[in-house]
Amino acid sequence: MDEKEERIKERALLLMRFYWRDEIYNIGKGLNIPYFNQFKDYWDMDHYQGALEISKVIADNDLLRLTKENPPKYGLSLGGFQGEYYTATEKGEVKLGSSWEEVRKNVQKALDKWDEKAYGVLQAIINEEGRAAYFEIIDEIEKVLGYEYVPSYLLPRFGPLKLIFKTGSNKYPDWTMPPEIIPVVKEELIAYKKSPKKAEIEKVPLEEDASGNILLTDRGISNIAYKIVQKRREINLIFSNKFKTKLFKDNEMAILDIRKLCSNEEDFNNRIQSLTTLIDEIENEELKKSINKPVGGSINIFQAFLEDRLPNYDKSIIVNLRNIVTLRSKKFPIHHDDPKFIEALRYFGFNFPPDWGELWEVVLKNYLDSLEKLSNHVGERK
Repeated sequence: MDEKEERIKERALLLMRFYWRDEIYNIGKGLNIPYFNQFKDYWDMDHYQGALEISKVIADNDLLRLTKENPPKYGLSLGGFQGEYYTATEKGEVKLGSSWEEVRKNVQKALDKWDEKAYGVLQAIINEEGRAAYFEIIDEIEKVLGYEYVPSYLLPRFGPLKLIFKTGSNKYPDWTMPPEIIPVVKEELIAYKKSPKKAEIEKVPLEEDASGNILLTDRGISNIAYKIVQKRREINLIFSNKFKTKLFKDNEMAILDIRKLCSNEEDFNNRIQSLTTLIDEIENEELKKSINKPVGGSINIFQAFLEDRLPNYDKSIIVNLRNIVTLRSKKFPIHHDDPKFIEALRYFGFNFPPDWGELWEVVLKNYLDSLEKLSNHVGERK
C-alpha cells in the first residue's frame, strides 16, 4: 500500500476519533459525497466507511480546518491521536506529523519494566483486534505466553504510556489499544520476540493460586454476562432507531447479580430471579402500541410485537425465554414445585437434581442466544 492510501486510512481513523456516526453522516451529506445518499438514517451507515469516504475527498488543509471549526465536544478519547502522519492532543488540536517515535519509546519502556508480561498483554490486545473484555484478554495471554497471567496490575499502567485504555462502562469495562498505533506496536513486539531470550521468569500457573481458582470458575459466567450486557445495549439502540422506543428497561442490580457464581440451589434461585427480572422488565406500554389485540404479560406482549413487526423471527427466541421463566415460577420458593419445572430442566438438557452451577451457565447461554438471534432480526434492513 502506498503512502497516499495510508494517509487516507489514517485520516479516516482520526475523523472517527473526532466525530460520532451521526456527525460523520452530516459532514458527508454536507460535502455532497454520493456514498451518503443511499442511507435514510445515519444508523444504517458504517462508521468507518463513512469516515473513509470523507477522507478520500479532503486534503490535509481541509482536515485541519474541519477539526478546528468543529472540535470534539468532550475532548478526544484514547489519549488523543498518535498516528504516523497525524497527531492530535486530547483537547482536539491537530497537527501534521508523526507520533510513532514516541509510541516506540513507550512500548520499550513497558517491555523494559515488565518484560514478557508486558509483551503478553500487548500482543493479546492486538490479537483481539485492539479491543477486548478482561477475561478475553486473560484467555489470549495464555495463548501468547503459554501460561496463564492475570493482568489486573498491568492493564491500568498502560494508560499513562498511551498504549492501552480502559473503555466501555464502569461496571462492564473493556480495554482498547488506539487503532492508529497498532502497526508500530506490532513492529516493536516482533523485534522483542526476535531479541535474545531474557532470564526466565518464574511462572506460577493460575490454578495453583487460591484467588486464581475463583477467577477461573468465575470467568465463564462473567464472559457470558458481559456479552449479555453488550447485546442488550445493541438491541436497545436498534429498537430506539427503528421503533422509537427501547426494548429493555435498565436494572443494574439484576445485571450485577447474574454475574455472580452459582454453586448450589439457593444461589440458583437468586440468580434465576434476577434473570427473569431482566426478561420481564421491557417497555410493555410502548410495545402495546404496535399490537392490535389485548395481551398481558411481558413475554406475551413481546411475542405479539414480534409477530406483528418481525413475523419471520426465530421462534426459539420466545421458547428460550418461556423455559427460563418456568425455572423460576414452577419451583419453590416462588411457587409450589410443579412438573413443568422438570420439563424445563429437560429442555436445557438436565435431569433432577441438576448440577446447579452448570444449569445456571447453560441458562445464561440460552438467554444470550435469544438476544443474538433477536439482534440479527431487528438489525436486518427491510
